[in-house]
This record gives sequence, C-alpha cells and structure tokens, in this order.
Amino acid sequence: MKYYTDFTTEYVNDICKELSAKGVIADKFENKPFEPESFETLTNFLQNHIVKSLDIFTYLDNLGLVNRGKCPYTGQRIDESFPSWSFMNNRRVYVSHEGYAIMQKEDDEEYEKIMGHPKPKKSTSSGKSGCYIATACYGNEFAPEVLHLKLFRDNVLAKNRLGRLFIKTYYFLSPPIAEKLKNKERLNTFIRNQILNKIVKRIK
Repeated sequence: MKYYTDFTTEYVNDICKELSAKGVIADKFENKPFEPESFETLTNFLQNHIVKSLDIFTYLDNLGLVNRGKCPYTGQRIDESFPSWSFMNNRRVYVSHEGYAIMQKEDDEEYEKIMGHPKPKKSTSSGKSGCYIATACYGNEFAPEVLHLKLFRDNVLAKNRLGRLFIKTYYFLSPPIAEKLKNKERLNTFIRNQILNKIVKRIK
C-alpha cells in the first residue's frame, strides 16, 4: 500500500490495530490478517474492507476511526462539505478534493489490472453497474443480492488469475444477454430463483 502522508500511515495502522485485536480477518478465503501489508491500495482498503462492511464500518465509526476530520490520503482538514465515497448511501468516508482524485486514479488502475483494459467512461444508459445479468434479473443495481455478487467479484474473484479470467469473460458475454432479459419477467424470476439466489446464499 502506498502511504501518501504520515496521516495515511497513522490512519491505516490505527484501524488495523483495532480490528486485529478483535480477531477480524481481512480475507477469510486467503486467511489474510487485518494488517497494512494485506491491502494493495488505500482505496481498496477503504472501499472494500471498511465502508462496504456494515459491521466493521459501524464498529469503527462508533470509535471515531473512520471520519476523523482529516483526509485519509492527504491529511488535509475536512468536514462533511467535502467529497465522500459511500456504499448504499448510508455509510461513507469523507476525503479532500485531492484525495478523491487519488481514489479515482487507484480505482481506475485496479479496474485495468483486473480487466486488462482501461475503465470505460461512465454512461447514463442503464445496465452499466457491472453485474449486468443480476441487475437485469433483480431490476435494481442496488438490490442486496446484486451488492453481494459485486462484493464476491471484488473480494474473491478479482484476487486470483482464474477469477479475473471469469470476470473478463463475463463482461464480454453478459451485456447482450442482459439486454435480451429486459421485460422478460417470467424468465428473470426463473433465473433469480433457480440460479442467482442459490449463488448468493452460498457466498454470503
């Protein structure tokens, strides 16, 4: 992990120390401990391991360790008028404008590393959230089942070669399939009940 400032080092170490003392594992599939060396970037650390986990975020936020009045990247003093990265719009980490730019840069670099090509520019059209087929079947990119699938993609599949190959294949094949699933309620219900719900149950 790249430490941008002394405050970055302090911020990450304080959180890791607290969670390690509680016996929290950063990656239960690879049995990685909650230590700074377990995370490639500060962005991955914040997004996938702190903010996205309701239990971890709530615990750390109650201790005042998530939003501490300073940007985790730059150490600049900030408040709630500054940019933030949120999950499900109910838990968020605030950063400075420079910190937000760094976050976007690291996010784009991770996407390119996983997918093998630069991240496409955002589109206003529907179905661009990532899990195309799941979004089409559940009808909402923020459905809990879709979010569980995205977490599994980011935290498990993206961490190994076969998983990354699966992701690349999925992104190549799934958009036209998702397009054909539009307005096919009976088929979407069948896929939800017979396939997707069972997958989600296993990966929770």
